[in-house]
Amino acid sequence: MQKIKYSANPLAQVFKRTCSLVGVGATLAVLSHSAFAACTYTIDNEWPDGFVAKITIKNDTGAPINGWNVNWQYSTNRLNGTWNANFSGSNPYSASNISWNGSIAVGQSVSFGFQGTKNGGAAERPAVNGAACGGTTTPVSSAPRSSAAPSSVPRSSVAPSSVPRSSSQPIVVSSRSSSSSGYNVPANNFAQNGGVENGLTNWSTTAGTVARSTQDRRSGSASALITGRTGSWNGLTFSTGSLVNGSQYDVAVWVKLAPGTPDSVVQLTAKRQEDSDTSTYNEYTQVATATASSTEWRLLQGYYTQSGSTAFQHFIIEATDATISYYADDFSIGGQAPASSSSSSQASSSAPAAKKFIGNITTSGAVRSDFNRYWNQITGENEGKWGSVEGTRDVYNWAPVDRIYAYARANNIPVKAHTFVWGAQSPSWINNLSATETAAEIEEWIRDYCARYPDTAMIDVVNEAVVGHQPAAYAQKAFGNNWIQRVFQLARQYCPNSILILNDYNNIRWQHNEFIALAKAQGNYIDAVGLQAHELKGLTAAQVKTAIDNIWNQVGKPIYISEYDIGDTNDQVQLQNFQAHFPVFWDHPHVKGITIWGYVNGRTWIEGSGLMSDNGTPRPAMTWLLNNYINK
Repeated sequence: MQKIKYSANPLAQVFKRTCSLVGVGATLAVLSHSAFAACTYTIDNEWPDGFVAKITIKNDTGAPINGWNVNWQYSTNRLNGTWNANFSGSNPYSASNISWNGSIAVGQSVSFGFQGTKNGGAAERPAVNGAACGGTTTPVSSAPRSSAAPSSVPRSSVAPSSVPRSSSQPIVVSSRSSSSSGYNVPANNFAQNGGVENGLTNWSTTAGTVARSTQDRRSGSASALITGRTGSWNGLTFSTGSLVNGSQYDVAVWVKLAPGTPDSVVQLTAKRQEDSDTSTYNEYTQVATATASSTEWRLLQGYYTQSGSTAFQHFIIEATDATISYYADDFSIGGQAPASSSSSSQASSSAPAAKKFIGNITTSGAVRSDFNRYWNQITGENEGKWGSVEGTRDVYNWAPVDRIYAYARANNIPVKAHTFVWGAQSPSWINNLSATETAAEIEEWIRDYCARYPDTAMIDVVNEAVVGHQPAAYAQKAFGNNWIQRVFQLARQYCPNSILILNDYNNIRWQHNEFIALAKAQGNYIDAVGLQAHELKGLTAAQVKTAIDNIWNQVGKPIYISEYDIGDTNDQVQLQNFQAHFPVFWDHPHVKGITIWGYVNGRTWIEGSGLMSDNGTPRPAMTWLLNNYINK
């Protein structure tokens, strides 16, 4: 495999990444003529007469981008819905940044999306019409473009094969491959989301398309799947954050090829950040190789020592066959974690630097300016419920939800959608429809939400479906007794990368067994279960742990504490309950995150459950949280 970086001589031609699909161009408002950004046009979803797509602009330049514009044109396709950009034109189309996504730091990217109709044709990958990610007016094909600007180049199958290998190319330090090797994950493993349970946090690609897949996994509920590869260097990446110079790391990941794929060699590669030297090999170190199979999971495991002045970037899982698709799961890395563990799963510098999130909800329909001082996951309290969005049939009010996602994207925190199907706070008009009409409207609602917010991390797909709670009678009318499974199927179809949750209350305390029976009946349609945990006041730590253990043992799905609060105006009662319950949530290996249901006095659903005054003065329970968890 050739890994080539061209000379830094400004007169030398330099290959730059172009669109992974046939191109889209972006005019970068404040960059010089020699600066380029990488643009990709990706179709996220497709059905017989329509599609959802996105354009991603990645800043591969050496300077921040402040303002951008993208232009493209179709033959037959037309747009009928857009988000996260200012759009103009009716073919050709133009999109420019909005207030919160105009600035792109070096190495970072922004995406915007749209929904379209095919008009009898296929879903198109449009060619560039105008500027091509660099302020020129030369149309760009799918071949790499050149420029007089100095730059580095990714390993590329289009690079000249006659370029000699560097004498400094890395060697394999250690590797093993086995389907049952007896390998033990190091006790000091600090990989976050190596099991792909928290969406695609820390997972990405060098090229190709990554998805969170529940079709195959080594453990847990999902794995990472890469498809659409066109070169051997196209691979999955996993970010661990920075590594400590001089430290040796035990690195491992399990891989499996897509069904029907012949055995093929895969390898695990460590990559440092690009630097100014003229050899790409200096940035890449091969860690392990193995022959992967489509019939069993195989282990890639080896050792890597970080050294030199060039910072670490990420690990890459690659295959020598340029087009095969494959899964990866259970990534682990043991060794000395950096003093300030800063993997990409950390939501913001001010949010909890921990192994699982501590989230909260909007306050009276808005995101408070202090939100990310305390919380690193957000759920809309009411804004995303179907009745709030579509109170009038076929008339959507997305604005409040847009604001939540805009804030979350600006602060790099995950959003949980709440909720798709529930027997309360659904639009009143849904009850007047026939079963066929109701089924169509449910599908339309889920499809349109997922199309508008494809980066949704988690979804309360079905809420409070235990008998005697608030199951959605309209969904049962539409789909029959298997309505829960059908709703989850629709969510999987239209939000394939989201964690799909069955959410309910009283499942720790009173309707514990009823919830377990309901969750078990859904099998692999669900990814996780949500325990609202409103009802825990007065329960001991042992009681809470026993209940959570039993849910895990019976259901076998990751657990989210989804709506925790303690409603009591007595500060000490609230504090004592937090001190009893929260450590159980935090330390439980199968609890993946904790969402507290409100934090401002007088602005929460349950009286006395607020954690601070409107001016920010904390109650004792909040002070305890800050000292022991949030600020740790």
